[in-house]
Amino acid sequence: MSDQRGVSLVESLLVVVVVGVIVALMANLPNAMNLITKSKELSLAREIATKQIEDKRATSYINLAKGTEDLKTLDSRVSLLPGGDGSVVVEDCDTEKICTNGESIKQVIVTINWKNNSKQQTATLNTLIGKGGLNQ
Repeated sequence: MSDQRGVSLVESLLVVVVVGVIVALMANLPNAMNLITKSKELSLAREIATKQIEDKRATSYINLAKGTEDLKTLDSRVSLLPGGDGSVVVEDCDTEKICTNGESIKQVIVTINWKNNSKQQTATLNTLIGKGGLNQ
């Protein structure tokens, strides 16, 4: 009976493959974490914009004042976004492109800006609110 000592070629290759997989996973970890953070921030920005649109739709047409509001004063969650700011704009509908028949419609534009890894990110949500609702 022979007493074999040492490591076989198959065992060596298996160790090299396992180490290679671990290194590959570790190399991609920062990118994966960045994508998760970006996704969370975008999701929060969309939630904030949707809430602002819902709030404006709950307001009667007559009480929708034209103008621009600072989003930081309307929703404190904006501060959770790095460098977050934004605005809610209420204006008359564009008579040349959308409201060509003089309809009583106001356009609401919610814009949210923040930074992700020093890159400017923006989420914008638009809606139209009509006197008595939008009829089709």
